[in-house]
This record gives sequence, C-alpha cells and structure tokens, in this order.
Amino acid sequence: MHLQPAFARWRHDLPATEQASHEILTLPLHQHLTEADIDQVVTALGQALTEARTTLHTGQSQQ
Repeated sequence: MHLQPAFARWRHDLPATEQASHEILTLPLHQHLTEADIDQVVTALGQALTEARTTLHTGQSQQ
C-alpha cells in the first residue's frame, strides 16, 4: 500500500514490506465484489497456479 500514489506524501522505504510483497499473494475480498469480479479472480488464480505448477515441473516460465 505504501507505494500507491494516494500515499506518496507519506512514503518511506520499507524493504521488508516490499520483499514480502514478492512472496505473498493477496486476493481481493470485500462485500462489493460482483459475481463477475469473483469469476475473474478465480480464473486468474487458476491460471497463476497452473503456470506455477508448470514452472516447478519444467523449470521454465510459460510466457
């Protein structure tokens, strides 16, 4: 969040936070998600997991 433009005036270097952002997956979760939003999130997550599984097995990225 600290890298978002809305927070620019309060920005500080947060190296541990930035490292964690490369290692942790955060999914959108709030009461205003529509069914279409949920479908999009689930589809994207499924694709990412498939790509990650392929990468682990072959050692190559699927780009």
